[in-house]
Amino acid sequence: MQNRMKIQFKGVALFMDLSWILLIIAVIYIVAKRADIVARIGHIRHAKGNTSGALQAFKFANKIGNMSNQNKISYGYFLLRLGELNEARKVLNFVSMNASPKKPTIKHSARAMLALVLWKNGELDDGIEMMEDVFENYKNSIIYQGLGLMYLQKKDKARALEFNLEAYEYNSSDKIIVDNLAESYVMNGNMENAKEIYEKLLEMNPHFPEAFFGFGKLLIELGEHERGIELVKQALDKPFAFLSTITRDDVERFLSQQISLSS
Repeated sequence: MQNRMKIQFKGVALFMDLSWILLIIAVIYIVAKRADIVARIGHIRHAKGNTSGALQAFKFANKIGNMSNQNKISYGYFLLRLGELNEARKVLNFVSMNASPKKPTIKHSARAMLALVLWKNGELDDGIEMMEDVFENYKNSIIYQGLGLMYLQKKDKARALEFNLEAYEYNSSDKIIVDNLAESYVMNGNMENAKEIYEKLLEMNPHFPEAFFGFGKLLIELGEHERGIELVKQALDKPFAFLSTITRDDVERFLSQQISLSS
C-alpha cells in the first residue's frame, strides 16, 4: 500500500514538474513573440476591413520591438495605405537593409513595397527603377500589379501594354492585373479589346472604383451612354484609398460634366 502511494505521489510530482516546465516554455514564447502576437491582432482587424485599427495594432507591436521582418513589411504596407509615407519608407528601408541573405524573398518584398512608396511620394521614375530591379529576381502577382500600374502612371503606352499582357498571362484571375490590362488597351486605342477585358473584370466583382470608372468612361466614348453613366455612379459606392489612382472628386466631376452635356 505504501509503495503504491509512493508511486502515485511521484507520478503527481512528475506531472506537476512537467506542467511547470510547459508553463515556463509558454511564458518564454509569449514574451519572445509578443510583438508578433499583437501584429496578429492587426491582421485580424485588416481582414475585417478595419485598416486604421490594423495600423494602430502594428504601431504598438513595433514599439514592443522584435517584430518579424514579414510583419514589418505588413506594417509598412498599412502605413503606405494610410498615407504615412515617411514612416513607411523608414520601416521598409530597415527591412530591406537588414533582411537575412538566406531569405531573399523578404528583401524583395520590402523593396517592392518601397517602390510603391516612392511612386506615391512623387518619385515615379525611382519607383519604376526599383520595381524593375526586384522583378529581375522575384516575380509574383503583387509585383506584376505594381509595375504594371506604374507603367500606366508613366504613360508609357507600349511598355504598359506589353508588360500587362505578360502579367495577364501570369495571373488572369487577379483583378488589379486585369484592370491594368484593360486600361493599357484604352491607352493604346484598342477600345474593343478593352471592353472585352472590362466585361471579364466586372464578372469578377471588383471592389475598387477604378474598374467601374474606367469601364464607364469607355462605354460613354463608345456611345453606350446610359450604361456608362450607371457604371460611373457605381464607382462612387466603392472605397477610395490612398493607393487609388483616382479620387472621389475625379469621379464626381466627370459625372457632373456628363449630366450637364446630356441635359
